[in-house]
Amino acid sequence: MNDDRIIAALEKIQAQLDEILTVVRALEGKKLARAAAKRAKLKATQLTDVQIGELKAQFASLYDRWLSGNETTVQAELEQMDADQLRFLADANNLNVTSKTPKAKCIHLIGARFREKRQLTAGLSS
Repeated sequence: MNDDRIIAALEKIQAQLDEILTVVRALEGKKLARAAAKRAKLKATQLTDVQIGELKAQFASLYDRWLSGNETTVQAELEQMDADQLRFLADANNLNVTSKTPKAKCIHLIGARFREKRQLTAGLSS
């Protein structure tokens, strides 16, 4: 008789554990679905012509300020930008970046483009 109550209690606990496991799996599925939707949204983000124009204007403004001797302020402004903003800025200005390019590399590429552009314009004015 005692064994029957223990077995019944164990079966009840097993049923409760099964319910908990079902709930946990459902929550994991929702979490994975949200993460996948977020990744898909980031991948699907394409820049419009207007956005590209704005980013090119921002790049030109940064370059002009950099060229006039404000390298450190431009560098600080780039470092304050979000990684995605930097990627969009670099991408709109034909720099080779992907959605996984680190922030530091984006800043480096933008600085290299500034130096390259200065060299090209200095060569034309000579």
